[in-house]
Amino acid sequence: MNQIDPKQSPTTEQRYQPAGLYLVQLDPQSVVDGVRYDDTYLADEIRTCGTMRETCPVCGDGHLQLVLRQKSVRIPHLFCLECTRCFGAFLEDGTPALIE
Repeated sequence: MNQIDPKQSPTTEQRYQPAGLYLVQLDPQSVVDGVRYDDTYLADEIRTCGTMRETCPVCGDGHLQLVLRQKSVRIPHLFCLECTRCFGAFLEDGTPALIE
């Protein structure tokens, strides 16, 4: 039987496994300063910082965009350009993946 010494460093295979993210849909009013019009929430000058590998769990059409804190963004989050939904990202243990 093979036993692994806990003092050994992780193997190459263990180091390069991508962390699984759990996405939770957020109310845009809780993360971004803006105004609600009917079924739409409008905010000024929000910049995305890059495209993530994760796709939207609701519409499945596009890769999520990373939105970091800025003038009108209170909480860093992921955003879907296709269906305009906001998501919080968490690691398997419940730790937020996007640190403020």
